[in-house]
Amino acid sequence: MTSTKGELRTTGDVVLWWLGRVEQNRATSDSYKRSTRSMVRKNIVPAVGKVLVSRLNRRVLDDKLIWPMVCAGKELGTQQKALQALRQAFLMAEQTGRIKANPMAAVSFKNFGRGRIKSKPARLSRIDLQALVEQLSQAFDRDPVNGLLPLMMLAHGTRLGETLQAQWSHISLTERVWVLPELNNKSRRQHALPLTPQVLALLARYRQALPDARAQTDWVFPVRGGRRLAATSASAMFRAVSGRKWSSHDLRKLMRDCLADLGVDYFIGERLINHSLGKTAETYLTRDVMDRCREALERWHARLDECGFAIATGLKAPTPAFSQDGAEQGAARAVGDSCVFTGRG
Repeated sequence: MTSTKGELRTTGDVVLWWLGRVEQNRATSDSYKRSTRSMVRKNIVPAVGKVLVSRLNRRVLDDKLIWPMVCAGKELGTQQKALQALRQAFLMAEQTGRIKANPMAAVSFKNFGRGRIKSKPARLSRIDLQALVEQLSQAFDRDPVNGLLPLMMLAHGTRLGETLQAQWSHISLTERVWVLPELNNKSRRQHALPLTPQVLALLARYRQALPDARAQTDWVFPVRGGRRLAATSASAMFRAVSGRKWSSHDLRKLMRDCLADLGVDYFIGERLINHSLGKTAETYLTRDVMDRCREALERWHARLDECGFAIATGLKAPTPAFSQDGAEQGAARAVGDSCVFTGRG
């Protein structure tokens, strides 16, 4: 479809050229590459790929792309993402001088009268917490290898893709912190999460239960052959655990709601789940953010203890903020005996 002279004449030329850039960009996450590839090849190119750049306008977009998606029952979010992909592709082509004029410059989703996209309602609420923690903790107690992922996500509010990319070399025992590198998370900035005694004990039990071959890899969630657990396999696991009643993202939403219930400062709650806060808020948080995040997670994990978290951690009683009564040293020693850490700890 691309011109032999390299000229981007059709919409398909532009979009496929842009897709190639996305796929070659090492700073772009694998999940974004997959979703973008699917959107371009399954929705955009079949619909408007042959339309000349000079002929692309709102009417053509509505007739060939948006309205057919509506008739096919595509969700509003999918329709919007298709339009966003087109906007990004044409903007990059314009900025690099590959097209003379950008027909998408003045086009927005509002032009098509599709209304405001509402957030999906959470499928887990505060009243589900007790039963949920008991269920996940009991599942971990029976099978730590397959039971760690949902508990780690509930405990920290991380996204599925971010969690699956965790490596033992990202965990520091002496600093009591889990570092998510900037390339592994949506915010594209390094994200540090303090580790509580409960999580240290959880990791110790998990590490001891891993088969020897998997324990030799650096991935926290390895599978046979030394690779990490794939997102598709993890999603299938969540569907089985939840009976299709909730998803991994619902754990993240529940954790954030419970932080608010515990009186955790709004900005600290947003930082913990790695939301972008803006320059002003980031400045506000710079001085003691790590200490405040640690305190917030300690309060949250103490709440999980009240709901049965100890079934998984093996700690006999809730442990307050790294007290000096020996509980911290015991938990740290257990993890140190069973986990591989970097020079950071």
